Amino acid sequence: MLVVTDAQFKSNPQAYLDRVDEGEEVLLQRSEGQRYLIIPAQDEPSDQEDYFLEPDEDLERAISLDELQAMLRRDIHEMFRTPPLCRQ
Repeated sequence: MLVVTDAQFKSNPQAYLDRVDEGEEVLLQRSEGQRYLIIPAQDEPSDQEDYFLEPDEDLERAISLDELQAMLRRDIHEMFRTPPLCRQ
């Protein structure tokens, strides 16, 4: 993958687009930190599903932020309720 700055791209856009046409991916890095991947568009629009990952077991096990907060509150409450271990 070729990484170019916005100034480099502006100075000779045709050269970089030609490289994309040859199969190379070009990553355009702007000075503000934004990045753009330049790849050839397909002749026919593809299904949007191509861009989404299929749910897997990690997603099925995921919990919401509210569930996480409730679990943490319960654990913290239990930590402070239990007396510390005495060292002898």
